[in-house]
Amino acid sequence: MQLYLVDGARLREFRERAGIPQEELSLMVGAGKTWAAEMELESRVHVLEIIVQKLIRALGVEISDLSTFPDPPAPPSAPIDPTLNATRLREMREKAALSQEDLDEMAELEPGSVERVESVGPDEEIQASVDVIWKIAQALKVSPTLLIRR
Repeated sequence: MQLYLVDGARLREFRERAGIPQEELSLMVGAGKTWAAEMELESRVHVLEIIVQKLIRALGVEISDLSTFPDPPAPPSAPIDPTLNATRLREMREKAALSQEDLDEMAELEPGSVERVESVGPDEEIQASVDVIWKIAQALKVSPTLLIRR
């Protein structure tokens, strides 16, 4: 999984040039309705490669137009799953007024998965696949990048 550093002002410029409303672009990349508006407010924000690929198709631009990487970086020799931010997951779940069980079900996870993640200590790390992070983000209607510990 690659993360790209996307420039919010460039994203807004290309979205406006393409004549796509913020809400429509958000839905095109499979994110919550306010995703594009939130991203455009950031000077630089990390975005998952899968979303960047959807953005470049929707906007008709190249990765280098949106990202500070001129070309996609070389993949790591051994793929490493990203670290899930358990504290942020709990905060977002509570803000959405969902129980751990509800989120397990909505994200199509094994029962008890969210509880296990949220019960880790502050010094422990939880690796999660991009697919799992994507499912959780979709259920919470947030950007997957918000769930990754940096």
